[in-house]
Amino acid sequence: MAALQDLGEVISTDVLIIGGGIGGLTAAVKAKEENPDADVLIVEKQTAGWAGKATKIGGILAFLGPNNNADKFMEFQVRNSGYYLNDQNALEKYVNSTFPAILDFEKLGEKMARTPDGKLLMIPTFFAPEYSSTFIDLDLQLPVFAKARKLGAKFVNKVHVGDLLTEFNKVVGAVGFDMITGKFYIFKAKSTILANGSCGYKIRRFWVAGTGDGVAAAYRVGAEMRNAEFGNLYGHTVYQDTDGGMVGHQFLVNKLGENMAKKYLPSDGPTGVFLPVPLAVGMEKEIAEGNGPITFAPPPANASFGGHGGGGGGGGLPKLESWSRRMAEKDKKYGLPPGTPRPIAIPLHGETSCIKVDLEMRTTIEGLWAIGDTSYSGSAVAGAINSPPGVVPGSGIMYAVISAAWAGPSAARYAKQASAGSVKESEVKNIKDKVFKPLNQSKGSSPQELISNLQDITAPIKYSLRRSKERLNEALTKLEEIKSKTPSLLAKDFHYLARCHEVESMALCAELTMRAALMREESRGCHFREDYPKRDDKNWLKWVIIKQENGKMKLSTQPIPVNQYKFKPNI
Repeated sequence: MAALQDLGEVISTDVLIIGGGIGGLTAAVKAKEENPDADVLIVEKQTAGWAGKATKIGGILAFLGPNNNADKFMEFQVRNSGYYLNDQNALEKYVNSTFPAILDFEKLGEKMARTPDGKLLMIPTFFAPEYSSTFIDLDLQLPVFAKARKLGAKFVNKVHVGDLLTEFNKVVGAVGFDMITGKFYIFKAKSTILANGSCGYKIRRFWVAGTGDGVAAAYRVGAEMRNAEFGNLYGHTVYQDTDGGMVGHQFLVNKLGENMAKKYLPSDGPTGVFLPVPLAVGMEKEIAEGNGPITFAPPPANASFGGHGGGGGGGGLPKLESWSRRMAEKDKKYGLPPGTPRPIAIPLHGETSCIKVDLEMRTTIEGLWAIGDTSYSGSAVAGAINSPPGVVPGSGIMYAVISAAWAGPSAARYAKQASAGSVKESEVKNIKDKVFKPLNQSKGSSPQELISNLQDITAPIKYSLRRSKERLNEALTKLEEIKSKTPSLLAKDFHYLARCHEVESMALCAELTMRAALMREESRGCHFREDYPKRDDKNWLKWVIIKQENGKMKLSTQPIPVNQYKFKPNI
């Protein structure tokens, strides 16, 4: 048997962080602050400090103001957005951590939006009582990256990590390969934090790196998944700019000039989600009846909203303001003055983020933590809606940094008292052979072909949003056909090798979502079943749990302890 160092470069660390976006960087800072002597290593498949999606769609931070009532917001969130699937203990901890997180951003030297007299800009959030929003400039990762490096964190970039290493049901490291050179790495770690995002199936360009690598890796070593059925976020965007942010659904109209929100939403109150299910199903019906296209038609006073997430900039944030100007120039290019109705598209955003975690972001497997978009739904902070947007729109960055602030110190404390695990050469050898197999085959399927096939069963509303037993089973049958082809994937270079493994991760995330959706026989939040159109609190105040056992996907339910929580449904 080959020695471990003959299989690849061996790097030992105390805390291994997989993912170098805003969550991973914050986790590194918090781990080093907890234990300055700890070795902390970030491994990123892009470039740490520029990775993830925070700087691509970021800019908005949502939080509970220092003088606002947490219970009032929580009651609204649980009743009107999370629909009682929240872990209310986690939600309370999160909500009370939001304003301290804003102060932490300021201490790091982040550029925050300010009023003319220099105070922090705090805008009351119209869709949730007691909550506020502010803006942060789009280079928000750079001060955190600089702080992590100053504290002594180390970085390895352009390395795709797809598999975790275990010893006696404990994670002791991970393996990966350089996507440029093909160099193989074995990372030995006392504690490991997954910070490499959710799964979006490569449908929208701004988050093509979000392919569920961490979710799949955690599942394969036996970690439990929760709330996977809510990995089906759709955004409604201006058609010419499908990678921009979401537009306000209150300004959507059909060809007849009818307002879609007034026609299909049960009330004018806040919905808590980007694209409410009744509205999405209603718009699909309008198109089928010949009343399309659906257009975004804001009044002139709201033209700056323009369909681009991040608001209109302002507040002294130069990069956000520059971006807003570019978006306005883009509108002029298409000859669309402010207020002109513009056709919209409804692309799948995905956001499968179902790793189950506790209040310190520990998974159900020893030695493994999961933060940010790997575990937003799985934390049950947000309940029965897609996470992100999660608790409210504008909470994606906030959840990433807050969950990192919980996980970093916890992982550092664990690593301080833990002994180094033993990595088996045979396990690494088997994984390495599997990793590089697509480079050594002469016939088979290309990753592009299978990604396209996978998008055909994840993107359509009829499979992912307007669900039924018949259509979910139809999608699962097609998914099995795709999975049957993954052993014969072909890679022409190391970049395409990464794509091959992303296909496997995305296929697994799709199966997690579909099987959880098939099991939940009711409609709640962002989960809609045409064959079970009503919410069923009597039978479904439960979390759907998925776990890998002996190579099989095992589904079960866990009763939600509503009797222990502050806010209870009327059953």
